[in-house]
Amino acid sequence: MFRPFLLTRASIGLAASAVEHAVALPGRAIEAVATLPALPVRVAGGLVQSYLHAGQTLTDLAVKGDRVIGAVFPSRSDLPEWATFDEDQADAQDGYGSSSGTGPDGDDPTVPTGRITPRST
Repeated sequence: MFRPFLLTRASIGLAASAVEHAVALPGRAIEAVATLPALPVRVAGGLVQSYLHAGQTLTDLAVKGDRVIGAVFPSRSDLPEWATFDEDQADAQDGYGSSSGTGPDGDDPTVPTGRITPRST
């Protein structure tokens, strides 16, 4: 799936959040009138909370943007024929990459094994 930039996904998530808050706005207007005297304390607390949770909020918006993008542009589950993966190559080969470079024990002589062989003198 094509994955847009983080700020693009966050912008889409912010737009989706704005729509959700606009739907709930009429009920919140009555609550706002009752909480007007405590506004300075709420502003200071909100600034501190925004500072501490900025990274989490940005990530949440990006995830919401991913959901919206996933709903509009569904991901493809099939793999293209030109795509290769390490697991596919390891299954096709015999352990060390090729059978022509193996030693008499069946292991690759260019890879150190930690064995000490006596010198033939």
